[in-house]
Amino acid sequence: MENKMFWVLTISLIVGLSNALLPSGQCNVPARSRENCGYPGIDEIECSARQCCFDSNMMDVPWCFKPISVDECVL
Repeated sequence: MENKMFWVLTISLIVGLSNALLPSGQCNVPARSRENCGYPGIDEIECSARQCCFDSNMMDVPWCFKPISVDECVL
């Protein structure tokens, strides 16, 4: 049980740190402008590990997508 808890905490930390590395607003990409950053079935953990954004709230658009560049980002 301890080993399982260790991995859950490790994965949570990785996802949290990956998301923290992206400046605020970089994942505010309109659905029609999303550029795919993953593959069908990618999960949030692997997507974050690729330094990409993840949003599975809409169908028929990439869920794992490239963040907008800092130059384009409105802070």
